[in-house]
Amino acid sequence: MKKNKLFLVSALSISLLGAVAIPSAIFASSDVNDSANASTTAAQDAGTTATGDHVVTPQVIGNSFGSRVQGGATVQSSFEVPKGYGHVKLTLKNNSSYPVKVSLTHNDSGKVYIDGSTTISPRSSITWKSTNKGFTDGLRSGSYTLQFRGGNYDVDAEFDGVAGSRPGDL
Repeated sequence: MKKNKLFLVSALSISLLGAVAIPSAIFASSDVNDSANASTTAAQDAGTTATGDHVVTPQVIGNSFGSRVQGGATVQSSFEVPKGYGHVKLTLKNNSSYPVKVSLTHNDSGKVYIDGSTTISPRSSITWKSTNKGFTDGLRSGSYTLQFRGGNYDVDAEFDGVAGSRPGDL
């Protein structure tokens, strides 16, 4: 009986060892260093493009945001610009049959980036980029309010935006 238990324990140990060793050998990576396939990601600036080495260069986009706003003659929506992502692009669309005026204000400082005289024609859109409006260093981080005013008419508008760390991200 003692021999049977010893045999059973030995067989079970070998089976478990095989169950771990075989998949490990199948999925193990090679230790061979092929300089043609070595990644240069750590030595390469994220903003540069390399040719021939197939390195994927990620774009640093902080966030994307958007909303549809409709209702009264004045409606507003908010969005956040994260720290380090001050280059902003907004696509502002007026879905109504009447012109809509737009303003953009940084909530903490009260700084106005789009004044209320910017008008979007009926059933059209405009694209606003911080880099094209003289804010070459980007916008301040924090919360922003985008306000649409339809005068005597209800607003039906929408916007989409993206914030990036570099002007080229837009």
